[in-house]
Amino acid sequence: IGEALTEERVLSLIETLRGIWWAPFLLIGLFAIVSTLGLPPVPLLVGGAAFGAFHGSIYNMVGLLLGASLAYGLAKLLGRDFVVRVTGERLRRAESILGRHGFWPLVQTRFMPLPFSVVNFGAALAGVRPVFFLVTSTIGLIPSTLIHTYFMAQAIETQGRDRVFTLVLYAGTLILFNVLLSTLWLRERAQRRKRYRELVAIRADRRERNG
Repeated sequence: IGEALTEERVLSLIETLRGIWWAPFLLIGLFAIVSTLGLPPVPLLVGGAAFGAFHGSIYNMVGLLLGASLAYGLAKLLGRDFVVRVTGERLRRAESILGRHGFWPLVQTRFMPLPFSVVNFGAALAGVRPVFFLVTSTIGLIPSTLIHTYFMAQAIETQGRDRVFTLVLYAGTLILFNVLLSTLWLRERAQRRKRYRELVAIRADRRERNG
């Protein structure tokens, strides 16, 4: 396998794929199949990156949204028993977040360490409206998809030190991106707790006055 998968042959295969007109449709179709089966679509992002940063981002984004929509529809059709068999206990965490039905909570699920399929299935069971699900999924998936596809495409195109530099920059960007998201999430969580404490204090004050 190592002899067959040399860098020269892999690059040659990538060039061949770029010249096949139906290859992007095959990639998008694989996204749809993988997502509805509850499997992670991450390896397919590499396939999209083979078409370059620009076109690859488009193909990956279309594939992810199509897969998310089909998984959402499948969960609606087959119900909770099916989803529990596929996702197991991870569904509870997703439902606790998706059950808020707020715009940004739904967007943030795409940045959390939740499997792609769990978010799609969980949104259907939580009663999220289809249009709302599609809009929030699009906004949530765009940043991470662009980052992954761009740096993967650069890694394919570069060699030697340039490739190492690209991978280091890729890792650094992901770390900064996740730190930023974590900071925003923690800030929002602190604000919710503050509002909750204020509400509890107001209710306690009212009970004392009425009592």
